[in-house]
Amino acid sequence: MTKLYKTLITIICFLPIVLSADTFTIQGRVTDEKTGDPLPYANIYFEQSDFGSVSDLSGGFLLSGIPFETGILVVSMMGYKTVRRKLQFPVENYLEIKMQKDLIEMSSIVVTGTRTERYLKDVPVTTQVIHGEKLQTMGGSDISKILGEFTGVAIVENQFGTGIELNGFDADHILVMVDGMRMIGRTNGQLDISQIATNQIERIEIVKGAGSALYGSEAMGGVVNIITKQPGKNITTSITGDFGSYGRMNGSAFLMGGIQHWASKVYAGFRKYGGDNVNANSLWENGSQYDKYNAGFHVEKKQLFGGIVRLTHDSFLENQILNNENIFEDVTDNYRGMTRVEYEANRSSITYTTGVEYSHYNHLYERFVISSGNKRSSDRTIDDLFQADAVFQFSVGNHHLNGGGGFMGESIESARISKGSMCSDLSYVFGQDDWEVTKRITLLSGLRVDSHSLYSTYLSPKIAIMYKPELFSRIRLSYGRGFRAPSFKELFLDFTYLQVGYHIRGNPDLEPEISNSYSLDIERWNSGRYHSRINLFYNHIHNLIDYVSDGYDELNLHQWKTDNIHRARTQGMEMDFTWFFTPNVEWAVGYSYLDSWDVDNESPINLKAKHKANSGFRCLLPFEISMNVRVQYIGERYYGEEGLMEGELVEEWLDDYMLLHTNFSIPVMKYFELNAGVKNITDVYDEVWGPMPGREWYVGLRIKNE
Repeated sequence: MTKLYKTLITIICFLPIVLSADTFTIQGRVTDEKTGDPLPYANIYFEQSDFGSVSDLSGGFLLSGIPFETGILVVSMMGYKTVRRKLQFPVENYLEIKMQKDLIEMSSIVVTGTRTERYLKDVPVTTQVIHGEKLQTMGGSDISKILGEFTGVAIVENQFGTGIELNGFDADHILVMVDGMRMIGRTNGQLDISQIATNQIERIEIVKGAGSALYGSEAMGGVVNIITKQPGKNITTSITGDFGSYGRMNGSAFLMGGIQHWASKVYAGFRKYGGDNVNANSLWENGSQYDKYNAGFHVEKKQLFGGIVRLTHDSFLENQILNNENIFEDVTDNYRGMTRVEYEANRSSITYTTGVEYSHYNHLYERFVISSGNKRSSDRTIDDLFQADAVFQFSVGNHHLNGGGGFMGESIESARISKGSMCSDLSYVFGQDDWEVTKRITLLSGLRVDSHSLYSTYLSPKIAIMYKPELFSRIRLSYGRGFRAPSFKELFLDFTYLQVGYHIRGNPDLEPEISNSYSLDIERWNSGRYHSRINLFYNHIHNLIDYVSDGYDELNLHQWKTDNIHRARTQGMEMDFTWFFTPNVEWAVGYSYLDSWDVDNESPINLKAKHKANSGFRCLLPFEISMNVRVQYIGERYYGEEGLMEGELVEEWLDDYMLLHTNFSIPVMKYFELNAGVKNITDVYDEVWGPMPGREWYVGLRIKNE
């Protein structure tokens, strides 16, 4: 009792002192140092304390009830350098916090490499991010004109579309997605990524190496996820247009806005090209004339059924005309549509997403005789894909777990398919553990099981380890097993080409192509000065699918069939380095070495350049004029094919070449920006191994309110 009595007396005596102790208040605003724009949702707090807040939509903040007389105020925000300021109370002035953008955005959020949101610097697998703003400053109206200038990325363009190659893998071994939805409708293995305008793109995430442990077939050599700008509530508009050589015209527009818990965006674009005859002797195409259109919308509502509901639709339409040796005119019409409905929620520390998705592809190929206009041949392919999936993620201690499963049903109709149509279904489950072993070591392990109605069951494991020697460096070592399922046409093709005199048929006994991929990635950066990376990779591939001679049919036509005949390997190195002399002057250089080898034929793989290099210089001139100059080098490429005589091999090494590009961006008043530039300044082209139209100029205008 005596002890309790003394405690009460002590509290009563000191209570007036405690109540009269001073507390302090600070008030201020967070803005972008360069533009002066307010920065909402910036984190504001004092080190080693519980006092903190976030800035409001106008960038303003207020902290009250601060009990200490000195402290370190910290202001942080993704994509900006953290600001630390020592304060002595009382603070009478209104605080103006001006934040600088990180020149190297290693703290940007990515999703593709682990199928969860992670900071780029903390992803255990090799991931390359290209921001949409950079694509626009380089002068590209669509991504196909720009991506090939980045280290380790090869763009393949022909009459079947524009594809992406990574680590020596062909385009049909690379999974291409738009906002996480897989693109379908490959023609001769190609997908046409050129239909997506750069002003609609937030960023492009490129994951190199086998991605089948998360994404299944097609991700054998890597994954490219084109992420468009997400819908917002504030009214935002952007309109771009340009024209240039060979009748090239491009235009696109998008609008964002919303009220209360609704957010939305709509967009549309077109690309036109008048064609050229520079590559008149090309083995592949002759500067095809085309018209391409795209449109779509994205609507989402928060706090609906306790989560977020999203509806997305994308449409692409194309008409392409190709003159073939001035005898025939080939006309291609393509339509691709993708729709997804998705629900995302957080329940008891578990975040899960479930959705349904439908994609439709309609391809019509017609050949006309130019002299008469008569139709020589016609071929239509209709491809449909339905998908339902559910994924989840949660944490237990230092383990970040995610997984899920789904169902995919695909069908195809084509005159070139035996029986005219085929269908298949796929069920899959996957799981992944992202384990933070220590503060310096992260271990990623995953496994996916695919059960397919045509090629049975396949397991795709992956394991990666990331080591942090210091705050600004990473070492990543990974292994993954990838596979690519044979396509419908490879399995069931049945087509006779009388004009040339051959018969092609599929092989229903084909096995999936398999790869074992290894990579070592070493990265170091300084967010205000430089970024450097070296990536070593090795891929051993077997069961590659190709066409083999199979005698003669009953019409005495040479018969070819698909078969698992090839083993191959690709190995190489990629290095890139970016240096900021000042925030307004940037220089980047990259080099890639690729050793590709067809083991069965004991020869290099066709059309793979062993050496590639690129360099770019960007600077901001007076009056906010931006100048961009880029150089691209493509080394010698091997090409070999069977000759007319049995066992004969015709081989050729294609000459190396160098391209030079430049672009200028000039602000005109507040919301207008003029773009002008020249591609391939030195007018390099190859008549046979195009398409390469030579020198091109362009002029464009961008109107934005962002």
